[in-house]
Amino acid sequence: MIPDEIKQFFSSQFGKSLLVKGDPGTGKTTFIFEALRELCPKGNCVYVSPRIDKSSSYGNFPWIEGDFSNNEDFLRMLASRVKEIWESSESKPTIIIDSIDSLSIATTRSAKWGENKFELERLLSDFSRKVNTDLIMITEQADVTSLDYLVDGVVSLERSELSGSYIRKIRLLKLRGVELSQSRYPFTLEKGVFRSFEPFTVSYPKNISIPEAISDPIPSKISTGSPDFDAILGGGYQKGSFNLFEITSGVGDSFYSLLLPTFINHLKMGRFLLSMPTEGTSVETEKRMISPFIGEQNFLSYFTGFEIRDQQGRMPSYIEPFSGNIYKDMEIFHKVKHDMMRQYGSPLLDYIGLDSMEYNYGWENVGSIIGQMASITKTTENVVLAVAKHGQKITESVSHMATTHWKFENVDKSLVMYGIVPKTEMFVVQMDFSAGYPQVKLVPVK
Repeated sequence: MIPDEIKQFFSSQFGKSLLVKGDPGTGKTTFIFEALRELCPKGNCVYVSPRIDKSSSYGNFPWIEGDFSNNEDFLRMLASRVKEIWESSESKPTIIIDSIDSLSIATTRSAKWGENKFELERLLSDFSRKVNTDLIMITEQADVTSLDYLVDGVVSLERSELSGSYIRKIRLLKLRGVELSQSRYPFTLEKGVFRSFEPFTVSYPKNISIPEAISDPIPSKISTGSPDFDAILGGGYQKGSFNLFEITSGVGDSFYSLLLPTFINHLKMGRFLLSMPTEGTSVETEKRMISPFIGEQNFLSYFTGFEIRDQQGRMPSYIEPFSGNIYKDMEIFHKVKHDMMRQYGSPLLDYIGLDSMEYNYGWENVGSIIGQMASITKTTENVVLAVAKHGQKITESVSHMATTHWKFENVDKSLVMYGIVPKTEMFVVQMDFSAGYPQVKLVPVK
């Protein structure tokens, strides 16, 4: 999947020229072949690469050409191939040069290939305009050259380090005639296919369905409700575990999407969920997000949320009010938890917004409380999911107690997560509602 802006760029009835640049290993050729699949479904492309053997896997593409020794012979071959496409198809031909540097060397066969490159670039640009074809050229020269000004569009592929892991990005530097909704997109080369990621969005379906519960993959763990996340965790959350999710700036409440399938699956299994939501999220909000996918009665039977509330008002049955005194409130929490364990057994699931606890009670009072909770949890079959916002004082003190520690980042409007404990690669988080309920897809950034 290539960015929509590039598809729009080539949707013009007139030929456009695009320069694809980047250092070796950034994925330029893989990007080109994904562009071929999306832009040339009818095979109306001419792929030129002096450096790729036709016996390789790339040789499966029928538009590969080669064997040329000078600019004139090359352009004659190219014109003949483009003419064939125009005569057999109504689709506009696309010429792909991979790369302009290697082509210049092939058509010169001398040390003066640099001078020939400038002339070849001009000839190709003129040719594509005259015969109304799209032209895509690859170069490994990351710096700005005269070709940047000659073409209609420029994109750059980059690979950089983020928090000890690697992230790939495609930058849309110039696309004439196209309004850019954003200039950078993260992408992956997983399974040898280029795939860029659109901004993270959550859009609830009109037709909602209730999913089947996912059983615990192994006796010592509970399912996260996401097969992808279960696989990463080796079967799900460990029973008796304290799991920390650290949220960085710009993520907002989108992280909740990863936890939503866990909550739904846990409640569908007839297990109890206790929630002290994060700042900016209320228990009523959680009810609106969870109950449609498990049924109202299941939610009321197996869910209790805790909030600081005026206890004089009318209280929904699924809310247990807190007073604002940490010691009294923790007594209420543990009493409810004890009663639920006695009634429903283990494993129970605790969801704790550490930011709201720190805000309401002060970080100096919360640290020891959370420490005790983590220690006690590890002697039971219960599971704690704790959410901390980046920059909280409590995050550092809690992180060393965590069985697992995950971090969420906003990377060019895409939601990215990776494991600190255990150390993992990066994954782009995507929500899929095609079945009528939320499914989390975790796509590795390769």
